[in-house]
Formats: sequence, C-alpha cells, structure tokens
Amino acid sequence: MTYERVVRKQVISPDGKVVAEATSKVVVSGDRQAKTSQHVSTTVTSNSSSSSSSSSSSSSVSGN
Repeated sequence: MTYERVVRKQVISPDGKVVAEATSKVVVSGDRQAKTSQHVSTTVTSNSSSSSSSSSSSSSVSGN
C-alpha cells in the first residue's frame, strides 16, 4: 500500500494575486520507504515589475 500526501500553500495579495506558493509531497510505501520532494516558487510583483525564483529538493528515508 502506498500513502501520498501533497500540501500546497499560497500567499495571496489583497488584490487577489498569488505572490508565493510552496508545494510539498511525501510518498510512503508499504516497505517503510519514504520519499519527499519539495518545490518552492516565489513571485513578487511591485508596481509594473516582477521577480520570480524557484528551488526544489528531494530526499529518501528507510525505516528499520
């Protein structure tokens, strides 16, 4: 059996624009192996200019 959980969070400005978003995903299989991945994307808009950046990471964990 595999268990998967995805969590997504957003920061919304007062005018309704998404200025930041983070997504985290965890997958656990029946053999007690866990894999996690995370992707973070940020967009900042000020006046007429915008700036974007993103990063991602992943890792694996084995149970006893």
